[in-house]
Amino acid sequence: MSERATMYCGAVVGLAVSSAVLLLMGFGVSGVLHAGNRVDLMYVLWPSSLMLVTGWRTTPTGILITVGSVMLNCAMYAALALALRFAIRLCARQLKRATR
Repeated sequence: MSERATMYCGAVVGLAVSSAVLLLMGFGVSGVLHAGNRVDLMYVLWPSSLMLVTGWRTTPTGILITVGSVMLNCAMYAALALALRFAIRLCARQLKRATR
């Protein structure tokens, strides 16, 4: 997979996660994203959701902050995908050298 395709896949995953969380927040059931007693998966899967304000979907400022937060999440997932691709390729090269 090329770097560009990896980056796009990461960005699409970031967009899907952000959309799912916003959808749950819109229906008022974002509390279902808890794992255990103290882990809120919303902040694990979408760390930049801490930026969201109360009027995240009603005020122009809130909408712009939400869009920025979604864009930041897509960039983070794309960077994570590229870092994973780099690490996997590096490990594969090391294994190939070790088997020679």
